[in-house]
Amino acid sequence: MHHHHALRSKHWGRLRFIARRLVRSVIGYLVAIICISAVINTTMEATIRSQITEMVMGATMSNSDLKTAEDVIAFKADVTRSLERSFGLHLPSWVRVLRRSWQVITLDLGNSRSTTTGYPERSRSVSKIIKERTPPTVILFSASTLVSIALGLWLGTRMAAKPGGHLDRSATVMTMLMYGTPSWWLGTFFILFFVYSIPVFKIGALHSVGVVPGTLHYVLDYLAYMALPFLTLVAIKVWSIAYMTRTMVIVPMQEDYTIAARGRGIPERKILAKHGLGTAAPGVLTTAAQAFAQSIGGDILLERVMTRPGLGTTLFSALLMNDVNLVTAIMAMLTAIYCITYALLDIAYGVLDPRIAYSQ
Repeated sequence: MHHHHALRSKHWGRLRFIARRLVRSVIGYLVAIICISAVINTTMEATIRSQITEMVMGATMSNSDLKTAEDVIAFKADVTRSLERSFGLHLPSWVRVLRRSWQVITLDLGNSRSTTTGYPERSRSVSKIIKERTPPTVILFSASTLVSIALGLWLGTRMAAKPGGHLDRSATVMTMLMYGTPSWWLGTFFILFFVYSIPVFKIGALHSVGVVPGTLHYVLDYLAYMALPFLTLVAIKVWSIAYMTRTMVIVPMQEDYTIAARGRGIPERKILAKHGLGTAAPGVLTTAAQAFAQSIGGDILLERVMTRPGLGTTLFSALLMNDVNLVTAIMAMLTAIYCITYALLDIAYGVLDPRIAYSQ
């Protein structure tokens, strides 16, 4: 009975921890959206008031019934009030910001300014554009992060197994070379080499025209277009994860309990898994989550370099056209991905180390 009660208490404790982390993430997301909406509202309302001034001047010039200066002033005031009411500018500022925030959260942002787009069904709807362009970006960066984690763990443990060896020194040099290297720069080099010099990969689309969705050929064609940006991101991220793994694993591998385990004849592979990777897991997890979040925030310009239809390419085009609605929607989507990533990171911490969950 006591054992059953302890298990139930542990279960509810973990659920409460997860619920608290999710609530914090939702609150953080809402605060971020309100801040974004406040900034966007200030910019858009300045533009709208300029448009109202021009519209009032035009209406005044075309009204031949105005005889005196008082008539002109009264007419301008009436038209201005009417236009402000139609644009919602008569409401308190906090109401306008909250209304805008709700529109951002629901992606109810009207149409893009672009009139010639490659968006779904030639649609200018912001919500449709975001729904189409988000999955390719998330798939690319999620897949590259997962592969980088797997390769980084393998490489880092090999480095830690023989500190100062050829692999350790070579990988350390590669980490220093790659750390901070802009993905768009490496992507440009890869394009020149793998697309033009040795035409191995495809760029410029998600798939070839005329390929039937749902077929094996469609999947292979999709992977062919994703391969080069995928390899670029892995080449950037794997070294930092490997070096973090090596740094975290090498310390416990020199401890007395590890040496004693070797003395008992326990295989090195099991020692690495239990004592090395078990200790390194939180640090590696943090590095991986940061790599994913930072990639979504900064490396999406790689999509523009490789002309891959995703959030990066869309954001670049929207900024060039001063497409406020579309930029706002992309910022909201990136913020949501950030919040979800770090919420999952916190929850994973609680799973890996229950003391974190129960101490909250």
